[in-house]
Amino acid sequence: MLSKREKLYQAAEGLNALRCPVCGGSLTRVGDDFACEKRHRVNVNRKGCLNFLSAPVDSCYDAALFQARRRVFAAGCYQPVAEALEAMLPQGEQRLLDAGCGDGWYLNALLEKHADWQGAGVDISRDAILQATDQPCTALWCVGDLRKLPFRNGAFTAILDVLTPANYEEFRRVLAPEGLLLKVYPGSGYLREIRAARGMEPYAEGQVEAYLREKAQVVEERRVTVSHGVTPELWRDFVWMTPLNQDLTDEEKEALAQRPAETVTVDLHIAAVKL
Repeated sequence: MLSKREKLYQAAEGLNALRCPVCGGSLTRVGDDFACEKRHRVNVNRKGCLNFLSAPVDSCYDAALFQARRRVFAAGCYQPVAEALEAMLPQGEQRLLDAGCGDGWYLNALLEKHADWQGAGVDISRDAILQATDQPCTALWCVGDLRKLPFRNGAFTAILDVLTPANYEEFRRVLAPEGLLLKVYPGSGYLREIRAARGMEPYAEGQVEAYLREKAQVVEERRVTVSHGVTPELWRDFVWMTPLNQDLTDEEKEALAQRPAETVTVDLHIAAVKL
């Protein structure tokens, strides 16, 4: 069984996509780490990831959020979304970038089904990437900024952008000429039970789609809408995992968790676009 570091080395060799954050040159393995021809070096974390940030970034996406999200994913609540993403990708081998990958669940769901596909995940949250390295798949996990992706031009055949702000210029740079961006964004019913419990209006659609159509050519659209029956424990995990509640204190989240609904609705748009 490969160690986390060995899996990272294997993924990096297969993709051959790493770019130096200082000079933009290619990064290759040198001993235990990676370096470019100008000897700029990026160290490999012992847990099997690379950190491309010059300084830590504060994030509301902490370890507790990702632990709750992992349990929600394990319950199958987002499986229809992963299946829709797979169906919208072209036939043949894929080189995937999961931009804003969180704990890597979507990338793992795809790579575990397709042994000939390769992938990388990047997120600004170190907590998220450390959890992503626990995924079974072999992938290149990176702590990094979507505004300055640590990958060479044209490295990927497809980018997943799931419930994450997009940087269309950087996405265009790292996509192959015929590559696709799969953009996932909320529908009006997304987490409507949690919004209602907080006295919030349903999610207002339109703004994300309008900006997407301004920046890209939409070639296919799907919508996944499923209302899941939830236990009180799963309701609590939904409360804790969504950034919707990032403005609440831990005590306020727990109070919300004590008022469970019977269902939680996942309502998401998926757009396949060319940049």
